[in-house]
Amino acid sequence: MAWLAALHNSVNLSDKGIPLPVVERTRRTRAEQRRQHVKETARRLFVEHGFHNTGIASIARESGVAVQQLYRDFPAKEDIIAAIVEDDCKKFADLATLDKALALRSRDGVREWLTSATSREDEEGDRLFLEIAAEAARNDRIKQIFLGVRSMMFDNIGRAFAGLTGGGAVTEEHHLLAEAFMMISIGSVFTRIVGADMVGPASSRLVACLLASVCDDAVSG
Repeated sequence: MAWLAALHNSVNLSDKGIPLPVVERTRRTRAEQRRQHVKETARRLFVEHGFHNTGIASIARESGVAVQQLYRDFPAKEDIIAAIVEDDCKKFADLATLDKALALRSRDGVREWLTSATSREDEEGDRLFLEIAAEAARNDRIKQIFLGVRSMMFDNIGRAFAGLTGGGAVTEEHHLLAEAFMMISIGSVFTRIVGADMVGPASSRLVACLLASVCDDAVSG
């Protein structure tokens, strides 16, 4: 088990900013590439066949990664979903942009961040979101993942509305606005995936009305 100790030490060195040995960096890179490949394969299979109907064996076969190795990387199928959701959140939440806008007290920047959150089009992402939402009703681990993502977005949207109104602290009113915003955003995903016409323009109009009312209140206040 000496290699485990060496790997543990290399992780600690990396965390402290000390460069890893070339062999360890290569090993880590290959592991990260393998994990990424598994996540991309699983994502496609979940969208095509559903989470419930996609087994570890299918993911292993389609990815070309041995079942034993796959279980070492992801102890359970839910761990793959958790990793996919984490990647998607980093990609779409774009919290760095929101943080910058709030730090600069840029209402235009905050407004743009909120608007962009409902204007992105990602059919595969929408289908995966609905699949996770459906599975959350019967799988407690998936439910916790789903609720965790929702809570994170809810908190940050509340921060955005606090920034729009010029306040520092997030109030109950900002939480109410965040809930209304999420109803529009999540509702548009459900409606868009079934092919309804004019979903994009309609949701954009609703968001524009919501933001306009907030900005008007901030000016009049």
